[in-house]
Order: sequence, then structure tokens, then C-alpha cells
Amino acid sequence: MKLYQKILFTILIFFTGYTSSAQSSERGTLNGTLLDQEEVTIPFATVAVMKAPDSTIVTGSTTDIDGKFEFKAPEPGDYFLRFSAIGYSSTFSSRFQVDDASYSRDFGAVLMKEESTMLNEVMIETWRPKITMEGGNLNVRVEGTALAAGSTAFEVLSRAPGVVVDQDGNFQLNGKSGVTVLIDGRETYLSQQELKTLLESMSAENIESIEVITNPSAKYDAEGSSGILNIKLKKNTLSGLNGSIYGGYKYNEIHGYNVGANLNYKKGKWNSFLNMDLRRTGRIRDQYFERGFAAEGGQTAFLAQDAVDNKTFLTPNFRLGTEYSINENHTVGVMADLTYREMENNWNSDGILNDYIANETTDIIALNNIQEEFTNKRLNVHYDAKLDTTGTSLSANLDYVSLNKSSESSFNNTYLFNQSNNEQTEQLFSNSISDYEIFSARIDFSTSLSERSGLELGLKASDVVSKSDLDFFIEENGAPTPDPSRSNEFRYKESIYAAYASFNSKLSDKFNLKAGLRLEQTEAKGISARMDQTDERDYLELFPSINLEQIVSRNYKLNYSYNRRILRPDYDRLNPFIFYIDPYTYINGNPDLRPQFTNSFQLTQTFFSKYNLILGYDVVNDYIGEVPIQDPETNETAFAIRNMENYTSFSAILVAPFQILPEWNTTNTVMLADNRYDININGVEAENDQLYYMAQSTHRISLPADLSLELNAQYQGPVAYGLYRIEDRFGMDLGVKKSFMDERLDVTLSATDIFKTMDVTGDSYFNGNTTYIENYMGNRSINLNIRYNLTGEKPQAQARPSDLEELNRAGGQ
Repeated sequence: MKLYQKILFTILIFFTGYTSSAQSSERGTLNGTLLDQEEVTIPFATVAVMKAPDSTIVTGSTTDIDGKFEFKAPEPGDYFLRFSAIGYSSTFSSRFQVDDASYSRDFGAVLMKEESTMLNEVMIETWRPKITMEGGNLNVRVEGTALAAGSTAFEVLSRAPGVVVDQDGNFQLNGKSGVTVLIDGRETYLSQQELKTLLESMSAENIESIEVITNPSAKYDAEGSSGILNIKLKKNTLSGLNGSIYGGYKYNEIHGYNVGANLNYKKGKWNSFLNMDLRRTGRIRDQYFERGFAAEGGQTAFLAQDAVDNKTFLTPNFRLGTEYSINENHTVGVMADLTYREMENNWNSDGILNDYIANETTDIIALNNIQEEFTNKRLNVHYDAKLDTTGTSLSANLDYVSLNKSSESSFNNTYLFNQSNNEQTEQLFSNSISDYEIFSARIDFSTSLSERSGLELGLKASDVVSKSDLDFFIEENGAPTPDPSRSNEFRYKESIYAAYASFNSKLSDKFNLKAGLRLEQTEAKGISARMDQTDERDYLELFPSINLEQIVSRNYKLNYSYNRRILRPDYDRLNPFIFYIDPYTYINGNPDLRPQFTNSFQLTQTFFSKYNLILGYDVVNDYIGEVPIQDPETNETAFAIRNMENYTSFSAILVAPFQILPEWNTTNTVMLADNRYDININGVEAENDQLYYMAQSTHRISLPADLSLELNAQYQGPVAYGLYRIEDRFGMDLGVKKSFMDERLDVTLSATDIFKTMDVTGDSYFNGNTTYIENYMGNRSINLNIRYNLTGEKPQAQARPSDLEELNRAGGQ
């Protein structure tokens, strides 16, 4: 039925329904509810009473906002109902006989199937929205999208609703940093930098969906401040050997490639997998800096720098594992992961320093080269059991991780003093080694207390031992001479013991409750050899969480939630080393860093199980952020990590998926937030607040000839970020996928940041000192990828990741 015919038909239904009801107000009623295959109600659908056997329309109505219909029964006769809605196949009831005026009938829940239409002799399946809300969490389906094909997990996560990537390449959720990334519900335990590397080496084709958890329950580690992104991998359900092989090319001013295979073998009680990936990636970052130095008498110096940061990575990765089903209720398994990475980094800059006190202008050329090797070895042993038929289960995990990173750096600096026309050169070197060993064990138990309630209990213990050595050298008389003032040794040990309990109950048909409490005991000790300093910490913290769901109607739900979380400093941020960048720039850690705590309140409204309006309020104490500390005497800037006092945020997020046409689906996210930072550093107070707004829109279009297209656009308004104020930016990505051989072979061509507009421009003003920065992170790229599936389906084995939050802070991959 064409669209205009449906409109006329609906008008006719209203008219005949009105005249019929006017003629007889005493008649019985016909009623029921329309649901789709996912048991989601269908509002504003047409319900027509058809006379048998000639199928003439007698009367009818439309469903209300809750998918319900009710209208007067027709005159005595033989009838059936026809249900129709755009995007669904017409559905018919069984025939029924109206005997008299009092006849009534409840048709109950009527299921309607999604419609398939023919377009240019190609079958186009109607697309359901890719986003659903479950228990206050957003679930975003990734499988089968064009931009996922050939993309990395990092790129897919960056397009999730409410997710943006900040100027440092870190994830932010709903405008807040401190995002925890899980894989199949288990922590990755990586620093932001190494997490990015891991996700960039993981193919998005292995991802089924992404779960956005803004208010985690007590079952999850309390680590993090803004929520959780849970990557759900595809599961292998086929017997025998299956999987896929793939390869791709990427150009973003650097030639990159990736090749790999995902193989699964299932036979009898064994289910095994092997994932292999070799990837060469890189980026060229263009930078411009300005720094103004001030003392009590006014500005003392001004430094401007142009820089190019060229990084290339070669990363082979192997994941293998097996699971054995002892019986249908007990499973044991082991998973091993080995990642090796070589990095070469050339970071070169040209600068000019105007020293107003010395009345001297100096040109500085800094040529830096860093060679780095990184190894990550991970082993997980796990056991899962179903203890009875009422839902009682037990799981246990043992993890061991070894991280090793070594780097050799050389720094060549040339100074040209313009007033005296003198030139000076210096050669600096450094060698650094970092080793981490992480042990973790956890056990989780869940059981049903009754038909309406359940209980979850768990214990976890982890132990981290790290060792870092930095040797710095200055070239003197043609030979490297140790510089003890910039060399150091740092040893760190941390143990965390945790226990949790979580209770869930269906209080009534309208209310569902989940409440939990997590306890975490932290014991830590850091020793700095050069500074002869020992820092010890021992603290016990409680982390409550509560989630109350109110079902107002089938198509309207409310979710009230609260939780408290902690963000402990990454281990390298506690390290007091001074990391040299150029003659006037360095990074130093802070062993006195305190963990930050977040109290988060959220109200989520869900309409039709599709549209979500999320209102949030967050209070963060001892916020951890970067502070540019400038010395007007030496004109040096130390980018230091400090506790900045407090951060508060009021936010409103709307997530709205729409189906424009049966073959055109779109997901849209709009956010408005008021972010405020109250800063107190060394007795100097400052404020930084900004009304932040963001909009994302993803369009998925199914085209003829087995083509699919995906377009993603994002706009971010100005944002406050610690001491910095970042200007607005816009970006657009496009992907096209073509399938061959009954969808066993996929070819994808995609482009990211098409207009090269995702640059980061920002500034800060603190204590009279100013910083201005422009960065373009090399986001624009073109990608060509090919994937061949060894079977007609596309299952992937689940690479069981280990649950190690500690690895996140260690900087492991």
C-alpha cells in the first residue's frame, strides 16, 4: 500500500469509526495491543475491521501511544481484523462472528513482523533502531554497520552516543573524563594511551554491540568517574572450523596496513579460538604553542613553537584460548594474549623565545627521536558454573599480567642568540625501563531469593608491583655523561581488596529495584630513590549504588539512579620522574596525588523503548587534571598532574533513533551540560566554567546491489577541561560497504574527518601565565578493507579478556 493510500485509509477509518460510534453507544468493544518482534509496542498503527468474505472496510481505529486499540464492535456479521503500520507486514486476525450488539472481544497482544520490500530487484530489510535502553543502560548494535567494517574498536567507540574523544585522545562520556572500558564485562586495565593502542589493534567486525553504562552497579570495580563502555564481542555458536581473514590499507599522511585472521574451532565439549593481527599505524600531529610568562611586574617572556609529531607503530598481536564444557552446567577455560609493539617517534619543533628581562631573542630548534619497545603478556584462567535451575551461578577468574616497556631517546637542541649572533648546540640522551607485574583473583556468586528478587555477592583481590628506572645523560667532550639530577628509580606496590553485595527485586508491576554496596581497601607504597622519599597509603572506602526503575506505562519508563565512584591516579602519574620533551617543556609526576571521588545522580526517561532523555548531576572532589606550571625565571613549563579541588556538572542528553525510510535508519544524540571547575593550586584559586553542547548523528542506508552506506557527523561546542578552554569543532566520517558471494566477502571504503576539521584549539590562563595550543591529530584518513568469512555466517569466538582494572592504570595494552 502506497503512503498516500495509507493516509486516505486512516482518514476513512477515523470517519467510519466516528459514524459507527455515533449510531450505537451501547455496543460492545474490540480491543488489544500491537507489539513488534522485540515485544515493543507499535503506536499509531491502523486497525481495520474487514467484512468476510469480500474484505470490505466496515470500521476501525488506530493504536494509541501505548500501542493499544479499543473501539465499538460492528453490526452483527462475519469479520476479521487487519493490522498495518509503516515498516511492518500487514497482519490479520482469525475470523470472528458478531452475534449481537453486546459482543466484545480482547485480542490480547498481536505481534507484527518487520516488512521486506523489493527495490530494484534487491531485497531491502527494514531497519530497526540500533539503540535500546535496558535497566538504565544504552545498548548500541554495531554488527553489520558500514563504518564498523574495516574500522577499529576505537573508532566505533568514539561514535557511541554521548562519547567524544578529547584533545589527548581519551574518551569522554557525556562531557566527563574517566571512562572505564570493558570487554565482555571485564576490565582492560590499561592507561588511556595504551587502551587507545589496544582498541586500534582490535577489528570492529568482531564487535556485536556496545553497552553504555552511566551508573554502574556494585558488581563493577568502583574505578572510574564517568561511566563504563562495555564492548560485547560476537560469540561462536557453529561447530567445526569457521572464522574470517581480513586485510586493509590506511592512508593518513602515513601508509598503514593491517592483516589478520579470526579462527574458531568447536567440536564436542571444546570451543577454541585463535586471533592474529599485524598492524602498522601512525599519525602526524601538527602543533602550535604560545606561552606567556608573568611575574609581579608583568610579562617576562613569550615563547612560540611550531612542531610536528610523527609516530609510527608496528603491532603484532596474538590471542588464543579454549573452553571445555565439563557438562552443560560447568565450564573451564584459559586465555592467553601476547602483544608486542615497536614505536618510532620523531618530534621536531622550531621556536622563538623573547626574554623581555634579558632583552634577548633566541631561536630554538629541537629534534627529538624516541625508539620504544613494549610487550604485554596476559594469562586468564576461568571457571563458570550453573548450580541449579533457579538461576544460581558461580564464576571465578585468575589473571596474571606482565608489562615491559623500554625506550631510548635522543634530544638535539640548537640555540641561536640573535642579539649576539652566537650559536650553541647540546646533545641529550635518556634510557628508561618500566616493568609491571599484576596478579588478580575474583569470585562472583548470584542466586534467586524468590521469584521476584535476587542477590549477587563477590570478592576480589589484586596485587601490583612496578619498577621504573630513568637514566639521563648529557654529552660532554663527545661522550654521554650521567646527569643524576634528572635520573631516578621508582618502586611502587599496591594491593586492593574488594567485596560487594547487590540486591535486586521486583517490588511491584510498576517498580524494579537494584541496590548494592561495594567495599574497597587500598594499601600502597611508593619509593623514590633520588628524592629519598617514601609515600604510603592505606584507606578503606564504601561505594553505594542504587537504581530504581518505574514503569509508568508500556511506552514510558523512568529510571532513578545514584552511585559513588573512585578514580585512582595512573601509576606513571605517581612517579616523580621528570620526562624531558624539549629545552623549555617537560612532564613530571606527583607522588602526592590523591584519588578523586565522584557522586553521580541520574534520571532517565525512556519513551517507546527507543527515545531516551537523561538528566544528570555529578560532583567530583579532588579532581585530577593537567596543570601547566610556568617558571618565569627559567621560562620552562612543567605539565604537571595535580588535584584541582572540585568539579560539578549538570547535563541533559537526548538519544533519539529514527527510521526515515525502511532502508534509512538514523541515530541522534544531543547534549547540553553546564561544567564548572573550582581550582586551588598552591593557594592560587581560579574558576573555569562553560555551557557545553554537543550533537551526533549517524545515518545507515541500505542501497541496491548489496551496498550499504553509513555517515557519522559530530559537532562539539566550546568546553571547559580543567584549566583549559577548548574551542568548538566539527567532524564527518563516511563508509560504504559492498558484499559479494552471498555476503561472505565484504569490501569497505571509508573516510574519516572528511573536511579535516577535528582540530583541537584551546588556551588556559592561570596566575598571570598564559598557554595557547593548536593541535591536529591526523584524524583525516582513507581506508580500504577486505574481509572474507570462511562460512556463510559471521560468528566470532569470544576472546575472553581478563578482569584487571589495575592494568588500566599501569599503562599496559
